[in-house]
Formats: sequence, C-alpha cells, structure tokens
Amino acid sequence: MKRSFTDKLYLFNLIFSWLFIAICIALTVFSGYLNITDLSIVNVGIPTIFAELSVHTGFVIWKAKVENCRKFKDVNLLQELESEV
Repeated sequence: MKRSFTDKLYLFNLIFSWLFIAICIALTVFSGYLNITDLSIVNVGIPTIFAELSVHTGFVIWKAKVENCRKFKDVNLLQELESEV
C-alpha cells in the first residue's frame, strides 16, 4: 500500500523519537563507565521529543478529520474545523 507524505513523515518521526529515547537510556546506563557527568540531554530531550511527537500526532488526527468531512460532504462540521485554525 502506498503511503502519503504525511504518513511517511509521521513514521520517520515516530522511529526517530524511540531511537532518541533508546540512546538516552543507553547513555544513562553507561554514564558511569564513560565518565559522563552531564545528563541534561535526558532531562530536557525526552519531554521535548514527546511534546513534538504529540503535536505531530494531533496534526495527523486533525488532517484526517478534515479530509473525512470533505469526503463525506459534512459542510457544517467542515466549516467548524477549518475555523479552528
């Protein structure tokens, strides 16, 4: 099945987010062996990556909702959704 650009971008974002989290976990686990004393990237990075992922998820859901309104000709709901932007 052929994916749209938004779906590919969301999948890339999801994979990047979980890869970043895995790197943060590995960095935390091996920080004692590698003599890393500054783990601020973990404190700042994980909430930031989840915030970015949630914004992207909200956009994908909003876009699908608007596309379904156009497809099924629900004009009242379409005007309401487009005025929210």
